[in-house]
Amino acid sequence: MPMRFAHTGVTQFAPENTLEAFKKAAELGCEGIELDIQLSGDGEIIVTHNGDMGYMTFERHRDSLRDLTSEQIKAFDIPYRNALKLKYPPYPWTEHFGGRRMITPSDYVENRVTHLITFPEFDAWLATVGYPLTVEVEFKCKGMCPRMDEILAGSENVSQYILFSGDWEVLEEMQEHYRKNGKPDGLRLGANIRFINEDTMDFVNRSDLWEVGLNNEAFTKRDVEMFESMGIKVFSNLGDYPEWWQAINEYGVTGFKTNFPDAYTEWWSAWKKEK
Repeated sequence: MPMRFAHTGVTQFAPENTLEAFKKAAELGCEGIELDIQLSGDGEIIVTHNGDMGYMTFERHRDSLRDLTSEQIKAFDIPYRNALKLKYPPYPWTEHFGGRRMITPSDYVENRVTHLITFPEFDAWLATVGYPLTVEVEFKCKGMCPRMDEILAGSENVSQYILFSGDWEVLEEMQEHYRKNGKPDGLRLGANIRFINEDTMDFVNRSDLWEVGLNNEAFTKRDVEMFESMGIKVFSNLGDYPEWWQAINEYGVTGFKTNFPDAYTEWWSAWKKEK
């Protein structure tokens, strides 16, 4: 089975990119987590996707992270209400799952809140997990490599991290930074190239990459074999439906970023028995 990467944590349990969502991924035994990082106004790395507070606070606050300190960012309440994804993918893809009641965001009416965390706080938690949980760290903006180096210099988890991005400017900056400065021992780099074409392969061929991310149905088993021959692992970007779940198992991909780790694991167990 490909390594299961809980995309921004288990978002059926807690809002995305929060410590509670990551803890649930570890509780489920996921082999990996994918998270996003941004930069605060005082130069700290924050675990979150967007560059402002609007999305995570349901537009109650729209401040740019660059206008806030890390302590100010951490003080915002992040509500659970209406923030959780469906328990199962939103279509009846088998009789078994099709008969189940789908949980919708409107079902969540409790008043719980949580808060964003810094990457050093995430790193401290990772050291307590108890097994080698792999973490894909997606850089959502430029300028974070120097601070990341400072954090990793004091981390015992370096070999568990894969630093990557899906932004071409950020990827170029990351590759240039580590060409000039070298990587900490054990650190891996990746790139979410999404598709295979002349431009993306040009980047791959001149970069130091441990893995590439490709969109669902944008690659074949032969493509996986090609990248493996280059010493590069393939991760599937989502694709949460059984036909693709079966395909990635047959293709031999290394990792699978999923919004539904629980449902995927349940499907995989049944599929494996049938085989």
